[in-house]
Amino acid sequence: MYEQFARFYDELGWSQYAAGVWDRLNKYLDSIGFKPRSLLDLACGTGILTIKAAQHGVETHGLDISEAMLEKAEYNAMQANIEVSYMCGDMSHFCMNRHYDIITCTFDAINHLLAYDDWEDTFRCALAHLDDNGLFLFDMNTVKDLSENWDNIHVRKDANGNYVISKSIAFRDKASAAVTFTAFVQRGEGLFDGYEETVTEVTFPINKVVASLYEIGFADVSVKNDMFEDVADPEQLDRSFIICWKTKAR
Repeated sequence: MYEQFARFYDELGWSQYAAGVWDRLNKYLDSIGFKPRSLLDLACGTGILTIKAAQHGVETHGLDISEAMLEKAEYNAMQANIEVSYMCGDMSHFCMNRHYDIITCTFDAINHLLAYDDWEDTFRCALAHLDDNGLFLFDMNTVKDLSENWDNIHVRKDANGNYVISKSIAFRDKASAAVTFTAFVQRGEGLFDGYEETVTEVTFPINKVVASLYEIGFADVSVKNDMFEDVADPEQLDRSFIICWKTKAR
């Protein structure tokens, strides 16, 4: 799964999202006086968030269902001279035999789970693996985003001469959407490597997600924007960040 993504993910700049999330998250954690010693990143992809966290002295593990992604993550960690432990597994059904101060799941990875039962199973697994004062953070594309922003065709050329064509279609009655990425990565002398992969996402109303998190056992749940700020109406965001504390928030 996601083998084509793994080949070109970093080259096409998608890893920059994870790096930016860690930078903003780290500032937010500093602002509330939370200093995590250990982190588990679910759907860790090519490992950029785990590497950034490890560079800040956090003991870091990553889990992903794609062996190809994990191979790239291990390579990236080696290149950064950083020790990170990676494991292949399903984020909705995993057992790490330990607890963490913080568990993350970003870049709308939760939206790739097409059944709501799998969302809830992911929440249960995260809760079971958190320390008593631990934090689970994930982001999700909203109903507004999949309805309004996933019916289009985009062609992008980056500074290195690589091309990405994205063709998306929204299924509004099902709060789902699919996007096909076609990429051409320049190899010199007018030659390109090409790949194509289709991803389907589903989403659910934020109030339903928050209610599930409380029912599963989280003591404090808040919804924020991508700068980790409170917002009056989270459903008007394209992407929401959900912050879940195992015990009452500090």
